[in-house]
Amino acid sequence: MACTLSSGRIVDCKESVGGIQKVFFSNYVNYLAQTGFVETGDVVSVATTDTDGIDVYEFDVRPETSSLTVTYQSDPANGTTFFEQSLSLTFQKFDSTDIGDIRSICQGRPNVWVLDNNLNLFLIGAVYGCNVQGGNLVTGQGFGDLNGYTIDLVGREQNPVYVATATQANAFAAVSGINVVAN
Repeated sequence: MACTLSSGRIVDCKESVGGIQKVFFSNYVNYLAQTGFVETGDVVSVATTDTDGIDVYEFDVRPETSSLTVTYQSDPANGTTFFEQSLSLTFQKFDSTDIGDIRSICQGRPNVWVLDNNLNLFLIGAVYGCNVQGGNLVTGQGFGDLNGYTIDLVGREQNPVYVATATQANAFAAVSGINVVAN
């Protein structure tokens, strides 16, 4: 039976922190349908299309402004389980060059790689992509208010996330086939 437990979990050290450093958007591709996608135990090591590497576009975020939450959804009456991936991003400072990028993200269904402050790299929207659920272009009332963009994306998948280990120098150190397009 596929849903039989095979291990437990201990209380670990208190050495991690919350928060996101960067996100990387790729134009939609069903990663799992690609013969160039390799994952073992939900850990990704290769992510390419059938013919090429995948281009991702880097967006930096400031500390303590953005978050990733995965909510488990299960209905025993229907026999269904899925995982809702919610990504809330804040990009500070209005920049007119961002308008086209934000529009493309809103109109598309990108796959998103999220780099957290513990150097975990999460792939969300791996099969179905992520959809924008809301957001704002904000210029606040007071001097200390936000001037920038907020964007909320949601993915619904059969797997909570796929993960890889990053390094500070290279978010995709453990994943071959990804081409990071310079800002």
